[in-house]
Amino acid sequence: MESNQSKDGGRCTCTKALVHLNEMREKNLLCDSVLRLEDGGVFRVHRVILSMHSEYFRTLFTTTLHTSEETDILLHAVSSDMMNQILDFVYLREVDIHSDNARQLLVEADYLCIPGVTKLCCDFLKNAMDADNCIGILVFARFYFFADLETHAHRFVLHNFMQVSLKSKELLELPVEELQAIIESEELNVKDETFVWECILRWINHDPDNRKGHIAGLLKGVRLGLLGAKFVKKKVSKHPYVTENERCRPVISDTLTYLPDVKKLTKKHMDFVIPRFAPPRNPQDILFVIGGCRYEGFTNVIEAYDARADRWTVVKGVDSIGAVAYHCTAVVGFDIYVIGGFGVSCVCFNAVTKK
Repeated sequence: MESNQSKDGGRCTCTKALVHLNEMREKNLLCDSVLRLEDGGVFRVHRVILSMHSEYFRTLFTTTLHTSEETDILLHAVSSDMMNQILDFVYLREVDIHSDNARQLLVEADYLCIPGVTKLCCDFLKNAMDADNCIGILVFARFYFFADLETHAHRFVLHNFMQVSLKSKELLELPVEELQAIIESEELNVKDETFVWECILRWINHDPDNRKGHIAGLLKGVRLGLLGAKFVKKKVSKHPYVTENERCRPVISDTLTYLPDVKKLTKKHMDFVIPRFAPPRNPQDILFVIGGCRYEGFTNVIEAYDARADRWTVVKGVDSIGAVAYHCTAVVGFDIYVIGGFGVSCVCFNAVTKK
């Protein structure tokens, strides 16, 4: 990946100036500082140029803790390869980011407070994220406190969990707390809870002697009530990891007791209290039905259909808009506009706030 940020109308003049500055650096013309690295690298630079792009160097070269004549600097925790990339960005607005150097370059650019490089590295990792590497990027971002990258990676894992659970080798190395947080998330995007169950088995099978004792805790993250009685009886309750762990029995017993009621809930009992092991995950896509004709007349009820869970629910806690029928709707962002028809001229319903 190459970045060139000088793409505005003054690109030619700006680029020539940058090239001349870099040539002066390479020829050691007017350089007023030397950066020495622990791996033996030596870089002659212009202090004002580095100070323009880095709070680290600006503080280093201007703080009262150093004299104005101190120009020979030993830098720690920076490699020569990464310093070459950073100086290319500072002097030429170019940086070569690829899969082999993106993480190291991000860490060292962040250490030197070069926000331009850190942003480009984060953008590269976001664009390069896939089912194979998303867990590694998530762990990396969390360890080095790159909050925005961590949020993006966490969202990617949840939204692409089915592919991640099947392909990712990095997932097998997660500690149990990390895996549990993922599978318990309301945002986990799985059309079938069997993917969650099989993911747990795959994780335990990677190190069964040390991990099978976690089955009871992990089992609570599976929406067992959405798997069906047949699957729970044949696949889950009879699995050796489950039968050998006494703490699994209450979970299985509760599930098998309430599964008939959950089945009724799926088909027609919308006011039924959903057991803790049965609620569907938060849907990625929702179909809203607002008002219309119901039973003996017009209605003010708003219903939502979750295509992934194949389930209808009544949207509760909504300010009543009154009975409406023969109207039209339009969606802008999270706002649904109800227009015309019987009972209303124009009303806006926000699907997030339910107001």
